[in-house]
Amino acid sequence: MKLRSSALTDIGCYRQQNEDSFLCDDGLQLYAVADGIGGLPAGAAASRAALDEFAEWFLKDARKPFDYSAALARANDAVFTLGRQLSPRYGIGTTLTLAHFAEGAVNVVHVGDSYMFRLRAGDLEALTREHNLENEMRARAARGEPTYLLSENRAALTRCVGQPPPLEGDIDAHAIETGDRYLLCTDGITRCITPHEIAKHLANAHAPETAARVLVELARERGGLDNATAIVIFAE
Repeated sequence: MKLRSSALTDIGCYRQQNEDSFLCDDGLQLYAVADGIGGLPAGAAASRAALDEFAEWFLKDARKPFDYSAALARANDAVFTLGRQLSPRYGIGTTLTLAHFAEGAVNVVHVGDSYMFRLRAGDLEALTREHNLENEMRARAARGEPTYLLSENRAALTRCVGQPPPLEGDIDAHAIETGDRYLLCTDGITRCITPHEIAKHLANAHAPETAARVLVELARERGGLDNATAIVIFAE
């Protein structure tokens, strides 16, 4: 199956630095976004280090199936070690949402609150969930455990790449179908654009670069609250 992709990032209207990083490689069929954690120092260094470490591990590991768990652990160790150098008191951290297409499936590795969506036959589905306090409390409530959540803390992350190991990420595989369209994005996109609008722009675009540009520009038009990064992939 042929993949076509395009990636675009924008600093937004309020940030002094773009702390998003992305990886977009049709040859390797490897795509990822990472968003340096706000409120911690060196977000750009954290997001870049996570992707660089994952890509390096990917190129070195010839085993099949690829060991995504080991690669994630290594990326986490790299960012954690870098954090001890750059910010001994607080550390550094980043989200990571990665997609590797191989043997008729897309393998998804996810930590944090970036997103991966799939548009199939007009239906948009989120292939990831946010690792935040609100979702953690919902999971606990479903298990019958007592919960307490302040509204101002509901979006706080419960996991990130760069935290003290071990790190538990979500690793899943999904079958690919011809005509699928995928979006990997940071929360600068999802904070400004609804899932319905994302589905519309993915469906209407004639090329991945068109959809990526429209989404990033729309996020800026709506205030550019954060760095915004989009990778759009067409499976053909």
